Amino acid sequence: MLKDLQKEIETTFWMRYEKRKMKECVNTLHNLASAFLIEEKQEEEKDRYRMFLKKRLKENRILVADHLKEIAKIIDNVAEEKFVIEVLPQKQEKQLAKLLLTEGITMEELSVLEKENGRKEILIKMYQSHLPKNKSYYTVEEVGEFLSVFFNKRLVPSMNTPFFLLDTAENYCFEEEAGYSVLTGYSKLTKEGEKVSGDNYLFFESEEKKFYSVLSDGMGSGEKASADSEEVIGMVERFLEGGCSDILTAKMINNALLAKGDGRNMSTLDMCGIDLYTAEASFLKVGATYSLLKRDGYVEKLPSISLPLGVFYEIEMNQHKKQLLDGDYIFMFSDGILDHFPGEEGEELLKEIVCNIPYKRPNEMASHVMKMAIMASKGAIKDDTTILVMGVWENKH
Repeated sequence: MLKDLQKEIETTFWMRYEKRKMKECVNTLHNLASAFLIEEKQEEEKDRYRMFLKKRLKENRILVADHLKEIAKIIDNVAEEKFVIEVLPQKQEKQLAKLLLTEGITMEELSVLEKENGRKEILIKMYQSHLPKNKSYYTVEEVGEFLSVFFNKRLVPSMNTPFFLLDTAENYCFEEEAGYSVLTGYSKLTKEGEKVSGDNYLFFESEEKKFYSVLSDGMGSGEKASADSEEVIGMVERFLEGGCSDILTAKMINNALLAKGDGRNMSTLDMCGIDLYTAEASFLKVGATYSLLKRDGYVEKLPSISLPLGVFYEIEMNQHKKQLLDGDYIFMFSDGILDHFPGEEGEELLKEIVCNIPYKRPNEMASHVMKMAIMASKGAIKDDTTILVMGVWENKH
């Protein structure tokens, strides 16, 4: 009992210490941002070129200051994340150690984290000390099954956890299994006369169990458009992996493109993130065309009216959330779809096609819609066209 209390006190101390250090880092970044925004008194400049350079320098200083503030916001969010470290009674911890040891697994340390949303994570330092007869190895997923029985909760290895249990002591993380799964499909067409498409896309699952579908359409077509949209997709992946929110990701990318100057990259950004625990979807569009939600016997339009990235310092974003249900499908399109289905009549025709798709697999659905698009435009491909489809299913055991 005394050891349990001592462990809890030590854990609380180090949590507060780390939080204080992160807060100090946040304050330092805000001070640096303020330093970039201090303006020196300057005489009126008559030379137009020098005036242009000073204006550009001022804009770049503002962008750097904004970047520092956004990084500070990420660190501050981590510092403010609330969770409780649950200390298991020694008796229960020994029971788990004994259970694992019967399978040839030696447990050295155990921590149970309960997050603000009520979900738990199990952190175990362990190794494969020996193997039972007729067993050549253990996967970490199999260990998760042992833990699921012990904690009476479905637990699975978290992302970036090794697949096999090693014979040297390592830390392994297990988390509650998400309630939903996402299957994806896509179909792409390249503009007539071009070798490469100016559209690029990404399917990505974050460590926080949020599944993203991201689509970017580069201005124009060909290799330049492809390189531009690929750059946007690459930054989206890096920012999301770094813990940025959807909104922060869009702002950081816009600032990065503006910092280059000359309006060299004005790509669209279409992003849909689905929480795999709750099936709540968040949509963010910057210059992208509408998406469609297919549910049972009807189709709903998810609109967009904003300008692309890299145009203005303050970007206009279309954002909204939608609670998805088991069996829902999300259809995302690049602007090329509007050439196949122009105007309100075309939009209604596309909705009818999506509503009456005779397939269930996302890849077949995307291919079917693309086939109908080609038929609707009588074979003409005036612009790069990409269709992404996500299907949401509830995990049932």
